[in-house]
Amino acid sequence: MPEITPLRPGDPERLGPYRLLGLLGEGGQGSVYLGEESPPDETTDEAADETADETADETAGGGQATGRKVAVKLLHARLSGDARARARFAAELEVARRVAAFCTAPILDADVEGDRPYIVSEYIDGPPLSDVLAAEGPRSGADLDRLAIGTVTALAAIHEAGVVHRDFKPANVLLAPDGPRVIDFGIARALDATGTMSSTAVGTPAYMAPEQIVGGPIGPQADIFAWGSTMAFAASGRAPFGRDSIPAVMHRILNLPPDLGTLNEPLRGLVQACLNKQASHRPSSQQVLIHLLNLAGSLPQAPDGRPETQTPEARSEAMLNQGAEAAATHTGIRLVSPSQGVSPTPQPAVPSPEAYAAPPYQQPNAPWAPAFPQQHPYQQQPTQPPQQWAPPGTWPGTTSPPVKTGPFGGSRKRGLGVLAGVGSAALVALVLTGSVIAVQLQGDDEPSRGGKGGTGRTGGELRLPLSDTVAQGGGLSPSNAGFGTERIVAKQLFTGLVEFTSSGTLRNRLASKITPDATCTSWKIDLRSGTTFSNGERVTPESFIRGWVRSAQDLDGIASLLIGEVKGFQEARSAKGSTTMSGLRSYGTGFSVDLTSPDCEFDRRLADPILSPVPANAGAPDDAVYNERPIGNGPFKVDSYVKGSTITLVRNDAWAFGKAKLDRVVIDLDNDMAAKGPTGYKAGRYHWAPLESMNVSAYRGDPGLLSRPGQGLNFLIPITARGPMSTKEARLAVSHALDRKALSDQLYGGALQPARGIVPASIAGTAPSQCPSCGRPDPAEAKRLASAAKLGPGSRVRLYVRNVPTHIRWAQLVKAQLERNLGWSVDLRLSADLDYVKFAKEVTSKDASGLATFAWQADFPSAHNLLRSLLGSGQNAAAGSDLTNLSGWRNGRFDQLLAEIPRTADQAARLQRTREAEKIALDEMSLIPVTDTASSALRSDELVGLGMDHQGDPTLSTAAFK
Repeated sequence: MPEITPLRPGDPERLGPYRLLGLLGEGGQGSVYLGEESPPDETTDEAADETADETADETAGGGQATGRKVAVKLLHARLSGDARARARFAAELEVARRVAAFCTAPILDADVEGDRPYIVSEYIDGPPLSDVLAAEGPRSGADLDRLAIGTVTALAAIHEAGVVHRDFKPANVLLAPDGPRVIDFGIARALDATGTMSSTAVGTPAYMAPEQIVGGPIGPQADIFAWGSTMAFAASGRAPFGRDSIPAVMHRILNLPPDLGTLNEPLRGLVQACLNKQASHRPSSQQVLIHLLNLAGSLPQAPDGRPETQTPEARSEAMLNQGAEAAATHTGIRLVSPSQGVSPTPQPAVPSPEAYAAPPYQQPNAPWAPAFPQQHPYQQQPTQPPQQWAPPGTWPGTTSPPVKTGPFGGSRKRGLGVLAGVGSAALVALVLTGSVIAVQLQGDDEPSRGGKGGTGRTGGELRLPLSDTVAQGGGLSPSNAGFGTERIVAKQLFTGLVEFTSSGTLRNRLASKITPDATCTSWKIDLRSGTTFSNGERVTPESFIRGWVRSAQDLDGIASLLIGEVKGFQEARSAKGSTTMSGLRSYGTGFSVDLTSPDCEFDRRLADPILSPVPANAGAPDDAVYNERPIGNGPFKVDSYVKGSTITLVRNDAWAFGKAKLDRVVIDLDNDMAAKGPTGYKAGRYHWAPLESMNVSAYRGDPGLLSRPGQGLNFLIPITARGPMSTKEARLAVSHALDRKALSDQLYGGALQPARGIVPASIAGTAPSQCPSCGRPDPAEAKRLASAAKLGPGSRVRLYVRNVPTHIRWAQLVKAQLERNLGWSVDLRLSADLDYVKFAKEVTSKDASGLATFAWQADFPSAHNLLRSLLGSGQNAAAGSDLTNLSGWRNGRFDQLLAEIPRTADQAARLQRTREAEKIALDEMSLIPVTDTASSALRSDELVGLGMDHQGDPTLSTAAFK
């Protein structure tokens, strides 16, 4: 049931005839309350207070209060005088009146004209489908069939009224006692006269249709695509196009077939038709509903086997009623192919191959149009044109079912709309019959961080192995948390200003607001109030300043990469014992940061654990006492640390975001972790074991294998200053000659994705890279370009490689491909020293030429940071330097864009410049992308809520034993 909190000072106790019992949630537009019908004169104000308190307590404790419960949305008082806000509030209600309440929820009352505008709906006490799937696993059989019929019935009713939902997904389907309800029409809009929507791309990426991504017209078929994705997710437990980074998901939606997992026929073929890349080739919601009702035996038939002859309005209304009834009451419902009829026992469905494909969406009574549509410029051409999808029955006298874009023909009375309070601590949604206003309490599909909304039991000990890198550093404090084990531990002990979600977007943690000035040179960071360290000391602005200065003074740390541009950084770095930095100043509710140069993406640096707050007793960076037993403010605290042996963490009950469910986390320190970790996992000793990419193939069939894209790439450095790689034709020849998929398969068991550009798809805020030469190998084009560069068969090319086993194997495979596809003679040059400076000196020396293998991870998730580090002329690595542009490539326009990007406040303009910069680098093949990086691990099925964060580290704060 939903989380209900007591009314706050200033909250109303009554609105019209409704007594307010507690707060369900709050958003930018209004607050949502749990209410109860009660005549205004039934009780005195004092009695109402007492009753409200008792009812809230009773509801929270599982008791039963009297009276009909309702959800009441009240427009914020500060917006009551805003004519535009009131107009939006009223407009949503008008849209709501157009939608029938099939599988949504009815509006009971509304007053949008009074001094305190509000809307009242039925209160729905049911969990979101996303929560149920996370707790209980995928749906199947009759449960899945009822879900399919109920949800598409709701969409058919929505579309019948001329409305498009635009954000249909598992979190917006409530499993109420009387069947599934579709909620949260917060971004729904009415169709215009053409039957299409504006091209504004809104929605949830994993369930967005291709036309939403590329900015095409958005109509009902976008909801059908999302419905297909949701059904696939419900049946298999995974989204058909993944749920990792936004660019990666969008790339798959635009270019790759869906992963339908274990979804069986006959639903599988229908879902596949709904996921067609072309909107015009998907069925309508009415067609899907007709098909499902036919399969279930619920569609009334005339004696000749066709649907009964009725008026279009009557047929539509009857069909929607049957869909709602089937979803709510047919406990034995089964979907079978038409030839089988309805059977009381499950039967394998064997439809003909032609039964399911993508139907073109048509205007009412228009003929089917099987012609393959024009390719969208941003979409790859499929290798096969889509088949026609033929519904099992058609309306008499037509070749397709009638599709209405307006309300029912005036015969059906409507309520004022729908507003529903959702039964989940993660989401409180206000549903208008055609427009739902949602109050998001946390990010879509993000696990609960406080343990309130997650699943699994409290208690238990999680055990995992990590490399003993701690002994080489200074300990467990944030200043030491640049890499590896120290970083993972610091994330459990400390909570910083912001964090990246699993989709790569930022969300606030201890920061309540982050604001740059007009030039992005000065930033203000407001903090949440009332948070403490585990010892009870308050977290203050000074706590953050102290932590930043401490990290700056750790000469072995990575602070210069993150806050090196903060004014006073160098002075603080060289002033041992200093606790201040001139560019950091505290004020009452936060602190300001002054930079030496503009950076409109500075906030993307703030998620790094080295920028966490530290208490007053932290001391200098070399304070061994604090470093080995740091006092933090995160979900866990140190119980014991035995150097070279174990680190034991226990739950921190004072964490600002609730309580972790695990009692303790035991980390075994072992530098042979790569070998011993998976062995210990298989033996049941470990619940989580990191995997090196080259070992993933050995665990391909393990159900606990978990992977996510990394923030870096493996690539070849072309030495552009001299020798065979000095022309772009030679570099493009190498790119066309490489079989990136084969390299990934042979070296990493397919764990790494072939690179499609310089910026990995996992870095949010960037479009999928366009690298024409990075697709399938093209030996003929490679030879043509090599000939143009005067590098015919027999040409000798050096390939430098660092003395790392993975790199050596990688270089051998590259050598074999270049010799086979280009006829070159490739000379491997092994660098005897792992030291980066010495390797850089070797490949930048005056007699160096050819190629070099290399890998790079972004310092923080930023395309600009990655491009600048690897290709900026200011990073040109002279012999003996530690700079990182090893290719020697230079381009004036590229450098100009790099200078403009951090100064560009507008995000869209910044993205455009980033894309242009990457395209310049790819057109000249300034470096040669090979594969993106990835993180992999083995995860025990004893746990829930244990996943990977954006850096591939375990999310221990959300983990729980089943």
